Amino acid sequence: MSSFKEDPSLKLLTPVPDEQLLSWLAEFYGREVGIASRELLRHRDLSYVERLTIAESLPNSLIYKLVLPPWDIEQELHQHVLIPSISNSAQLYLTAHYGSLTALFMEDLGTNSLLTTANAEIANRVGEMLAKMHRAYSYRIDELIRIGVLRTILPLGYADFVGRLIAQLVRWNLLDAAAATSLLKLAKLLAAKLAGEPTSLVHGDFFAENIILRGDRLFVIDWSWFTILGVPLMDLASITLDHPKNGSFTVWKNQVIEAYCFESARDPAIISALLPYAQTLNRLFFLHWLVERKSRGIMGTTRGPVDHVIPEVVSELQDRLNTF
Repeated sequence: MSSFKEDPSLKLLTPVPDEQLLSWLAEFYGREVGIASRELLRHRDLSYVERLTIAESLPNSLIYKLVLPPWDIEQELHQHVLIPSISNSAQLYLTAHYGSLTALFMEDLGTNSLLTTANAEIANRVGEMLAKMHRAYSYRIDELIRIGVLRTILPLGYADFVGRLIAQLVRWNLLDAAAATSLLKLAKLLAAKLAGEPTSLVHGDFFAENIILRGDRLFVIDWSWFTILGVPLMDLASITLDHPKNGSFTVWKNQVIEAYCFESARDPAIISALLPYAQTLNRLFFLHWLVERKSRGIMGTTRGPVDHVIPEVVSELQDRLNTF
């Protein structure tokens, strides 16, 4: 879970009636079942997540998610894109709909995230796992583009991508001319620096809190709107970024980078030099998410009102440009 304090103005998603939940569980188990316990894991504006323990049943626990658009893309990701043996993702057992809500019943992988549990050996495994996943999905790019579930955002299109963000922010009076020039300059710089990188599946939110250790296996959770086809170095940048969602895991970032480079046959020095640009690209995509939220009329975030957070992120991006 994120360490950000929830904005009290955030309008939280309203869960479905318990009668509907029990009906879905009866459909999955093939009979009426009882819920022995419920543990709330997350309750936000676009998602609601619980761990359900089911009495005298197998599986005896499930992750129950309710999501609103655009978070409902997770259903299509699990059904059409993710291969659990490659992506190390959870099994999707059942999906259902209730008005605009999408319900997902998923494999319970536990709560042992790398936010609190890690060592050098685990860090090496994270780097190796990530490199293998990127390599495997790089061979499916043409297929995944045809499926049409994911956005494809490549360096060649960064300037146009950022140009659309700039136009929207200007319309909202949240961006002045100097900041607009800086963002466009940054987009072109990132495009030039990352132009030679391969294309693969990008988790987009690959932080330590989204990596679960169960037994001796690592699993990746929370595939979502952030998942795209693009420069896979973005995921390595996320897991090595100094960010609350990584907690103390960044202590092991050198091990992650070395393992990733060894598995992908890349030069660690070259990758390390590119990581600041990939990390900046991550922050640019976070700005994109803020614009998406505001476009949908969602005015709160976990960090406060969206109109306050956007200028903060723009300022951060300008600072990053000045360091290059």
